[in-house]
Amino acid sequence: MARIITITSGKGGVGKTSISLNLSLALAAEGFKVCLFDADLGLANVNILTGLYPQKDLESVISGRAALTDILIRDYQGIDIIPGSSGVERLADLTRPETGTLIRSFLDLDAYDFFIFDTSAGISSQVLAFCMASHEIILIVTTEPTSLTDAYSMLKVLSKHGYDSPVKVIVNQVAAGKAAQKAYARLKQTVTRFLPARIEPLGIVASDKNVRASVIAQTPFFLLFPETVASRCMAAIAEKLIRHHGKAGDIPLELFWDNCLSFLETHSPRKNEKTRDARTRETASDIGERLSRMEEKLSFLVKEMADIRELLETLVPTVARTKEGPCPEPHKIILDFESWLAAKKG
Repeated sequence: MARIITITSGKGGVGKTSISLNLSLALAAEGFKVCLFDADLGLANVNILTGLYPQKDLESVISGRAALTDILIRDYQGIDIIPGSSGVERLADLTRPETGTLIRSFLDLDAYDFFIFDTSAGISSQVLAFCMASHEIILIVTTEPTSLTDAYSMLKVLSKHGYDSPVKVIVNQVAAGKAAQKAYARLKQTVTRFLPARIEPLGIVASDKNVRASVIAQTPFFLLFPETVASRCMAAIAEKLIRHHGKAGDIPLELFWDNCLSFLETHSPRKNEKTRDARTRETASDIGERLSRMEEKLSFLVKEMADIRELLETLVPTVARTKEGPCPEPHKIILDFESWLAAKKG
């Protein structure tokens, strides 16, 4: 069993992947066995931060071309990494056999103290599935209003789906402590007022020029600059997590994946689109049948109108005025609007 933590954000560009990677390294530095699952589509961020370019990813496991142990990047500076890439996108379309294969593959992994999921930004079905299956969520925000707004949206969606555990918040790229406190207080006040969700502060990561330098060097800042302010912030956050280790309720990885894939099966937009397409096809068929019946009825009514018109014209006399005076003339029955208008104008 492992302590499963999903790290997410409502908005891209807030440093979520950097925190996921460096936090994993900070936990490993304290002697814990950590696995980082890169659930961010494309794997681009982890590639940039580490210089790792794996040949296979989760899609290879799903398709049966590789075992999970084959794609696992072992002991990268003390942590293991599972590249997700295109396999994460495929999670929404797994067949029953593929689901069973994926869940069983996690039984072959070693036991971990921490299993950390670095998700994409936003509220896609994959992101929500990881969050809903996890007992612990870390939400990354910055002090920017757009980041706080998107974070609120994320919390709103989680609440809608019934997530009721406290969500931990890290304020990243902080230029001043007061700005971080003000941003968190604003988010907390809004959430408390409008949502049943609960949030808790986990820590801050100060703005640090060495973070950018580490990205250029493709080496995590926790390793390249262990004494820089961002690394000290990361160590403090790791210490806070360790302090509460064992209290969050560790769960087996296979149970996590079962919950995750069950959520996707129910809420995947792609599967809902397929259902809507099927309903649309059925509706179109029904409409076609109705139109056919309506055409038959209209044809019958046109014939009936012609018969009625002929009958009325023979039965109802009228008087037409001529120069010589009135003379009887068969009455012309007007049964259409255009003819009635023409007669009225005449």
